[in-house]
Amino acid sequence: MRPHLAILALPFLALPAFAQSTVLPETVIFANQYPMESSRVGAAATVLSGDELRGKGIATVADALRSVAGLSVIQSGTRGSLTNVFMRGADPRNTLVLIDGIEVNQLGFPGFDFADLPVDDIERIEVIRGPQSGIYGANANAGVISIVTRSGKGAKPKVEGKLESGSFGTVAGSVNARGSSGPLYGSVSLSDYTSRGYNIARDGAERDGSRALVASAKAGVDVNEYLNIEGVLRYTDRFAKSDPQDFNFPPGPTYGLIVDGPGSTAYKSLASRLGATLTLLDGHWIQSAAIKRFDEKTRAIDAFLGSFGADGNRTTLEYKSTVLFDTKLLGGERHTFTTLVDNRREDYTQVGNPQDFRKERTGLAGEYVLDLPSATTLSGALRHDWNKDFVDVLSWRVALSQRLPPWGTRIHATWGKGITEPDVFQLFGSTFNLPNPALHLEQSIGWDAGVEQKWLGGLIITDLTYFSTRFTGKIDLVFDPMAGGLIYVNGAGIAVRRGVETSATANFTDWWSVTATYTHLLARDSLGNPEIRRPTNSAALETTFRYLDNRAKATFGVVYNSVRKDFFFQPAATLIVDLPGVMVARAYLSYDVTPQATLYLRAENMFDARYEEIFSYRAPPLAVYAGLKVKLGE
Repeated sequence: MRPHLAILALPFLALPAFAQSTVLPETVIFANQYPMESSRVGAAATVLSGDELRGKGIATVADALRSVAGLSVIQSGTRGSLTNVFMRGADPRNTLVLIDGIEVNQLGFPGFDFADLPVDDIERIEVIRGPQSGIYGANANAGVISIVTRSGKGAKPKVEGKLESGSFGTVAGSVNARGSSGPLYGSVSLSDYTSRGYNIARDGAERDGSRALVASAKAGVDVNEYLNIEGVLRYTDRFAKSDPQDFNFPPGPTYGLIVDGPGSTAYKSLASRLGATLTLLDGHWIQSAAIKRFDEKTRAIDAFLGSFGADGNRTTLEYKSTVLFDTKLLGGERHTFTTLVDNRREDYTQVGNPQDFRKERTGLAGEYVLDLPSATTLSGALRHDWNKDFVDVLSWRVALSQRLPPWGTRIHATWGKGITEPDVFQLFGSTFNLPNPALHLEQSIGWDAGVEQKWLGGLIITDLTYFSTRFTGKIDLVFDPMAGGLIYVNGAGIAVRRGVETSATANFTDWWSVTATYTHLLARDSLGNPEIRRPTNSAALETTFRYLDNRAKATFGVVYNSVRKDFFFQPAATLIVDLPGVMVARAYLSYDVTPQATLYLRAENMFDARYEEIFSYRAPPLAVYAGLKVKLGE
């Protein structure tokens, strides 16, 4: 065994099996149509606490997701550049991303760009793996990542701030004020970041800097004991310099490589939601209605491809009704029945193209959850979508959670159908690919099964999950010699994703904790070829020490990804190259100078590994940052 793999294997040799990288809280909100206790959830779910992430020095959501089993994070160079998440080896467009219940997948390329998404105002992140289209519809093909921001509900007024500076001329700061007063509650956050960056090309000295501003506000009121009204606003404004890919003709020695030159991307978005929740019949009938809006604007400049961009918006209307009741036919059963109807409209316009692309979808969904006295939870979800631009489609999901309390064991499993719509770039083309308006929906059937185990009275929690998904009509990018360019097509074969997710959480003492995850993945396209940018083996290990009455903390973490393949575009053919495996380490040290002030020091890529997550894009080198956190009120 190689030395770096042996280091990662140590926690697994010491523990008999594996589970979520963070202990599940009492309730999981987004694994079903109605929030459920974690012990009843059949889906493979990981929940990350915002407070824990900040306490470990995690700056962005992308960095937080790197340690989650089943996920692979790919960043095209410096912070602020395109950052995608591959869930269980599926394409980024197969994962639905929600922020406070608002779908934030991009309008053109419907994956979500996690670039510069800070954790400063985040309450929790839920990662639900496996096909979830039976609940959420299109783009929840591989799973859902749901981000919930702070609300201030039920909390005393508090203000928290952070100021940080370090490598590459980086300066970052944030402030959050939240709290409640009587029936009113709210939270306001502002995060700002700027950096001169480093050169993402392999050669040259040009710096590729970035900046990002995120402002958010959430406010609500309990009108009375039955009615709650809540609103959310979230504004993002980011800019990143980049280097172009050499596509000059006649081709030179750097053709297909990233080279120094002018390039940049700019992105702005505004996400909003206004919703009301009505609770009747002593809590047995809960109704909610919401209107959601997502507006985005993208602009880019490339030395070889020129300038391009797009404007888009998405409006969603949603109504949900949940009824909860008990019966005693089998000794005491709980029933939860939820129905949902939604309508989603999207408008999208590319710069320089007068055509306005529009999509509309109306969905009707239902879910039934049965809790039996045998510590069994069964659930079934069914959804039908009427698409204006595609064929109508039916999706579904069934789930099981079986608790065995005497042994601290829980069995969980899901089986479902996922769907993904073609995006406008795939349908109508771009500066990179030719149009193919004949594309149809991408569909999959997937299942998973796992065993969660508690050891030593819950000091150690482990889980082992196997998953398998088969895609039909998978949308692949191919070179068409007759058309003379790259084009997206529906594959005729079956694209396979299968593997094992293992993870463990151990709180050995009140001053020492360890988490570890490992994923083995096999991902093949419709022709049976290995998918690009998906590592076969990935792992993460993190340990935290607390000392001096918890005033001082130290966190050390490492993320490992094995060899993965990527494209190397050449004039005569597109080559497939191997990106070497890499281990990247980080460290975070903090000390509470007073109960209100904390000094900290963090190091990223602390051994200065030189590597690439996308071919020819240099990943960030060693960086060191120092900062101060302050909090007022409690």
